[in-house]
Amino acid sequence: MRRQYPQDQRAWLADLVEDLGETARATLLESGYTVNLEENEKLQPVQECVVRVEVGMVKLSVQAPDRSLVVGLYGPDDTLLSPLYHAWSRPLYFIQAQEASTVRVIPQSAVLEACQANASFGRNVLRQFSWDAWMMMDRIHSLAFHNLPQRVAQVLINLSAMMGRLEDNKVKLGLRLTQEELAELAGARRETLSTVLQDLREDNILDIRYARIDIKNYKKLQELAKSEPLPYLRRSVTGHVEA
Repeated sequence: MRRQYPQDQRAWLADLVEDLGETARATLLESGYTVNLEENEKLQPVQECVVRVEVGMVKLSVQAPDRSLVVGLYGPDDTLLSPLYHAWSRPLYFIQAQEASTVRVIPQSAVLEACQANASFGRNVLRQFSWDAWMMMDRIHSLAFHNLPQRVAQVLINLSAMMGRLEDNKVKLGLRLTQEELAELAGARRETLSTVLQDLREDNILDIRYARIDIKNYKKLQELAKSEPLPYLRRSVTGHVEA
Protein backbone atom coordinates (compact mmCIF):
# COMPACT_ATOMS: atom_id res chain seq x y z
CA MET A 1 0.00 0.00 0.00
CA ARG A 2 1.16 3.49 -0.75
CA ARG A 3 -0.51 6.88 -0.38
CA GLN A 4 -1.13 8.80 -3.59
CA TYR A 5 -1.44 12.29 -2.06
CA PRO A 6 0.84 12.31 1.02
CA GLN A 7 1.45 16.04 0.71
CA ASP A 8 -2.26 16.70 1.42
CA GLN A 9 -2.51 14.55 4.50
CA ARG A 10 -2.15 15.01 8.21
CA ALA A 11 -3.05 12.81 11.18
CA TRP A 12 -6.25 10.80 10.73
CA LEU A 13 -6.68 10.74 14.50
CA ALA A 14 -6.53 13.72 16.84
CA ASP A 15 -2.88 14.19 17.74
CA LEU A 16 -2.00 12.64 21.10
CA VAL A 17 0.43 15.44 21.95
CA GLU A 18 -1.62 18.37 20.65
CA ASP A 19 -2.29 19.78 24.15
CA LEU A 20 1.30 19.65 25.35
CA GLY A 21 3.28 22.87 25.44
CA GLU A 22 6.35 23.19 23.27
CA THR A 23 8.80 22.29 26.06
CA ALA A 24 6.79 19.33 27.37
CA ARG A 25 6.24 18.07 23.83
CA ALA A 26 9.96 18.26 23.05
CA THR A 27 10.83 16.48 26.30
CA LEU A 28 8.42 13.65 25.56
CA LEU A 29 9.50 13.14 21.97
CA GLU A 30 13.22 13.41 22.77
CA SER A 31 12.87 10.69 25.43
CA GLY A 32 12.39 8.18 22.64
CA TYR A 33 14.35 7.03 19.63
CA THR A 34 13.58 7.00 15.93
CA VAL A 35 13.54 4.03 13.60
CA ASN A 36 13.68 4.40 9.83
CA LEU A 37 11.81 1.67 8.01
CA GLU A 38 12.02 0.80 4.35
CA GLU A 39 8.85 -0.09 2.44
CA ASN A 40 7.48 -3.45 3.73
CA GLU A 41 10.00 -3.56 6.59
CA LYS A 42 8.62 -4.59 9.98
CA LEU A 43 9.38 -2.82 13.24
CA GLN A 44 11.21 -5.10 15.65
CA PRO A 45 9.04 -6.17 18.64
CA VAL A 46 8.77 -3.43 21.25
CA GLN A 47 7.51 -3.28 24.83
CA GLU A 48 6.45 -0.70 27.42
CA CYS A 49 6.30 2.15 24.95
CA VAL A 50 4.12 3.93 22.41
CA VAL A 51 4.94 4.13 18.71
CA ARG A 52 4.42 7.43 16.93
CA VAL A 53 4.48 7.75 13.14
CA GLU A 54 6.52 10.75 12.05
CA VAL A 55 6.83 10.11 8.32
CA GLY A 56 5.04 7.71 5.99
CA MET A 57 2.35 5.14 6.74
CA VAL A 58 2.36 1.88 8.69
CA LYS A 59 -0.12 -0.90 9.22
CA LEU A 60 -0.86 -2.77 12.43
CA SER A 61 -1.73 -6.40 11.73
CA VAL A 62 -2.39 -9.68 13.48
CA GLN A 63 -0.95 -12.76 11.84
CA ALA A 64 -1.27 -16.50 11.46
CA PRO A 65 1.15 -18.82 9.65
CA ASP A 66 -0.61 -18.45 6.29
CA ARG A 67 -2.29 -15.04 6.34
CA SER A 68 -2.63 -11.74 8.17
CA LEU A 69 -5.42 -9.29 9.00
CA VAL A 70 -4.90 -5.55 9.04
CA VAL A 71 -6.24 -3.97 12.22
CA GLY A 72 -5.48 -0.36 11.36
CA LEU A 73 -3.54 2.06 9.19
CA TYR A 74 -1.61 4.94 10.75
CA GLY A 75 -0.18 8.06 9.10
CA PRO A 76 1.97 11.01 10.20
CA ASP A 77 1.38 12.14 13.82
CA ASP A 78 -0.75 9.08 14.62
CA THR A 79 0.25 7.11 17.73
CA LEU A 80 -0.12 3.40 18.53
CA LEU A 81 -0.66 2.86 22.24
CA SER A 82 -1.17 -0.92 22.34
CA PRO A 83 2.38 -1.86 23.50
CA LEU A 84 2.31 0.66 26.38
CA TYR A 85 1.72 -2.07 28.96
CA HIS A 86 2.06 -5.25 26.95
CA ALA A 87 5.23 -6.66 25.43
CA TRP A 88 5.02 -7.73 21.80
CA SER A 89 7.14 -10.81 22.43
CA ARG A 90 4.57 -13.21 20.96
CA PRO A 91 4.24 -13.23 17.15
CA LEU A 92 0.69 -11.93 17.40
CA TYR A 93 0.92 -8.34 16.18
CA PHE A 94 3.35 -6.52 13.93
CA ILE A 95 3.87 -3.00 12.61
CA GLN A 96 4.95 -2.83 8.98
CA ALA A 97 5.88 0.19 6.88
CA GLN A 98 3.74 0.58 3.77
CA GLU A 99 6.14 3.14 2.31
CA ALA A 100 9.44 4.52 3.52
CA SER A 101 8.55 5.59 7.07
CA THR A 102 10.03 6.97 10.26
CA VAL A 103 8.55 6.05 13.64
CA ARG A 104 9.48 7.24 17.11
CA VAL A 105 9.42 4.76 20.00
CA ILE A 106 8.64 6.59 23.27
CA PRO A 107 9.17 4.73 26.58
CA GLN A 108 6.31 4.08 28.98
CA SER A 109 8.02 6.01 31.78
CA ALA A 110 8.05 9.24 29.74
CA VAL A 111 4.40 8.80 28.74
CA LEU A 112 3.31 8.27 32.36
CA GLU A 113 5.35 11.25 33.56
CA ALA A 114 3.68 13.43 30.93
CA CYS A 115 0.27 12.16 32.08
CA GLN A 116 1.05 13.12 35.67
CA ALA A 117 2.26 16.58 34.72
CA ASN A 118 -0.45 17.40 32.17
CA ALA A 119 -4.08 16.41 32.74
CA SER A 120 -5.02 17.18 29.12
CA PHE A 121 -2.38 14.77 27.85
CA GLY A 122 -3.66 12.12 30.24
CA ARG A 123 -7.17 12.59 28.87
CA ASN A 124 -5.81 12.29 25.33
CA VAL A 125 -4.18 8.97 26.22
CA LEU A 126 -7.47 7.69 27.64
CA ARG A 127 -9.27 8.94 24.53
CA GLN A 128 -6.84 7.04 22.31
CA PHE A 129 -7.31 3.84 24.33
CA SER A 130 -11.06 4.31 24.00
CA TRP A 131 -10.75 4.68 20.22
CA ASP A 132 -8.57 1.58 20.03
CA ALA A 133 -11.12 -0.44 22.01
CA TRP A 134 -13.97 0.90 19.85
CA MET A 135 -12.09 0.02 16.69
CA MET A 136 -11.39 -3.51 17.88
CA MET A 137 -15.04 -4.05 18.82
CA ASP A 138 -16.12 -2.66 15.45
CA ARG A 139 -13.67 -5.00 13.72
CA ILE A 140 -14.96 -8.02 15.62
CA HIS A 141 -18.57 -7.02 14.92
CA SER A 142 -17.88 -6.66 11.21
CA LEU A 143 -16.06 -9.99 10.90
CA ALA A 144 -18.66 -11.86 12.93
CA PHE A 145 -21.91 -10.45 11.57
CA HIS A 146 -21.36 -8.85 8.14
CA ASN A 147 -21.00 -10.53 4.78
CA LEU A 148 -17.97 -9.90 2.61
CA PRO A 149 -19.53 -7.27 0.27
CA GLN A 150 -20.58 -5.23 3.31
CA ARG A 151 -17.10 -5.53 4.87
CA VAL A 152 -15.43 -4.45 1.63
CA ALA A 153 -17.76 -1.46 1.41
CA GLN A 154 -16.99 -0.52 5.02
CA VAL A 155 -13.25 -0.69 4.37
CA LEU A 156 -13.55 1.53 1.31
CA ILE A 157 -15.77 4.04 3.14
CA ASN A 158 -13.19 4.32 5.93
CA LEU A 159 -10.27 4.64 3.51
CA SER A 160 -12.19 7.37 1.70
CA ALA A 161 -12.58 9.29 4.95
CA MET A 162 -8.87 8.89 5.67
CA MET A 163 -7.36 9.58 2.27
CA GLY A 164 -10.12 10.23 -0.28
CA ARG A 165 -10.12 13.10 -2.74
CA LEU A 166 -13.21 14.22 -4.66
CA GLU A 167 -12.42 14.72 -8.36
CA ASP A 168 -14.68 14.59 -11.44
CA ASN A 169 -17.64 13.33 -9.38
CA LYS A 170 -15.58 10.37 -8.19
CA VAL A 171 -13.90 9.73 -4.87
CA LYS A 172 -10.30 8.83 -5.60
CA LEU A 173 -9.23 6.54 -2.81
CA GLY A 174 -5.80 8.12 -2.43
CA LEU A 175 -4.19 4.73 -1.86
CA ARG A 176 -2.53 2.33 -4.24
CA LEU A 177 -3.16 -1.21 -3.06
CA THR A 178 -3.32 -4.71 -4.45
CA GLN A 179 -6.29 -7.04 -4.14
CA GLU A 180 -4.27 -9.08 -1.66
CA GLU A 181 -3.83 -5.99 0.52
CA LEU A 182 -7.52 -5.10 0.29
CA ALA A 183 -8.34 -8.69 1.25
CA GLU A 184 -6.20 -8.27 4.40
CA LEU A 185 -8.17 -5.14 5.27
CA ALA A 186 -11.53 -6.82 4.71
CA GLY A 187 -10.75 -10.14 6.38
CA ALA A 188 -11.02 -12.23 3.23
CA ARG A 189 -8.99 -14.30 0.83
CA ARG A 190 -8.02 -12.71 -2.46
CA GLU A 191 -9.95 -15.24 -4.53
CA THR A 192 -13.29 -14.45 -2.89
CA LEU A 193 -12.55 -10.73 -2.85
CA SER A 194 -12.10 -10.70 -6.64
CA THR A 195 -15.72 -11.78 -7.12
CA VAL A 196 -17.00 -9.01 -4.87
CA LEU A 197 -14.95 -6.36 -6.66
CA GLN A 198 -16.18 -7.58 -10.03
CA ASP A 199 -19.80 -7.27 -8.85
CA LEU A 200 -19.15 -3.72 -7.57
CA ARG A 201 -17.59 -2.81 -10.89
CA GLU A 202 -20.52 -4.24 -12.86
CA ASP A 203 -22.94 -2.33 -10.62
CA ASN A 204 -21.08 0.85 -11.61
CA ILE A 205 -20.07 1.55 -8.01
CA LEU A 206 -16.32 1.18 -8.41
CA ASP A 207 -13.82 1.95 -11.13
CA ILE A 208 -10.96 -0.53 -10.65
CA ARG A 209 -7.59 -0.31 -12.36
CA TYR A 210 -4.24 -1.77 -11.49
CA ALA A 211 -3.54 -1.03 -7.79
CA ARG A 212 -6.08 1.80 -7.83
CA ILE A 213 -9.77 2.09 -6.92
CA ASP A 214 -12.04 5.05 -7.61
CA ILE A 215 -15.52 5.20 -6.11
CA LYS A 216 -18.00 6.18 -8.80
CA ASN A 217 -21.11 6.03 -6.61
CA TYR A 218 -20.27 6.84 -3.00
CA LYS A 219 -23.93 6.86 -1.93
CA LYS A 220 -24.53 3.31 -3.15
CA LEU A 221 -21.32 2.13 -1.55
CA GLN A 222 -22.35 3.63 1.78
CA GLU A 223 -25.77 2.01 1.48
CA LEU A 224 -24.02 -1.33 1.02
CA ALA A 225 -21.75 -0.66 3.99
CA LYS A 226 -24.75 0.27 6.17
CA SER A 227 -22.49 2.46 8.28
CA GLU A 228 -20.75 5.80 8.47
CA PRO A 229 -16.95 6.07 8.49
CA LEU A 230 -15.24 5.47 11.82
CA PRO A 231 -16.50 8.29 14.05
CA TYR A 232 -13.11 9.49 15.28
CA LEU A 233 -11.49 10.05 11.87
CA ARG A 234 -10.71 13.72 11.33
CA ARG A 235 -11.10 13.85 7.55
CA SER A 236 -14.13 14.20 5.31
CA VAL A 237 -14.63 12.19 2.15
CA THR A 238 -13.37 15.12 0.09
CA GLY A 239 -10.04 14.98 1.86
CA HIS A 240 -10.49 18.18 3.86
CA VAL A 241 -9.93 18.06 7.57
CA GLU A 242 -13.15 18.42 9.51
CA ALA A 243 -13.44 20.96 12.30
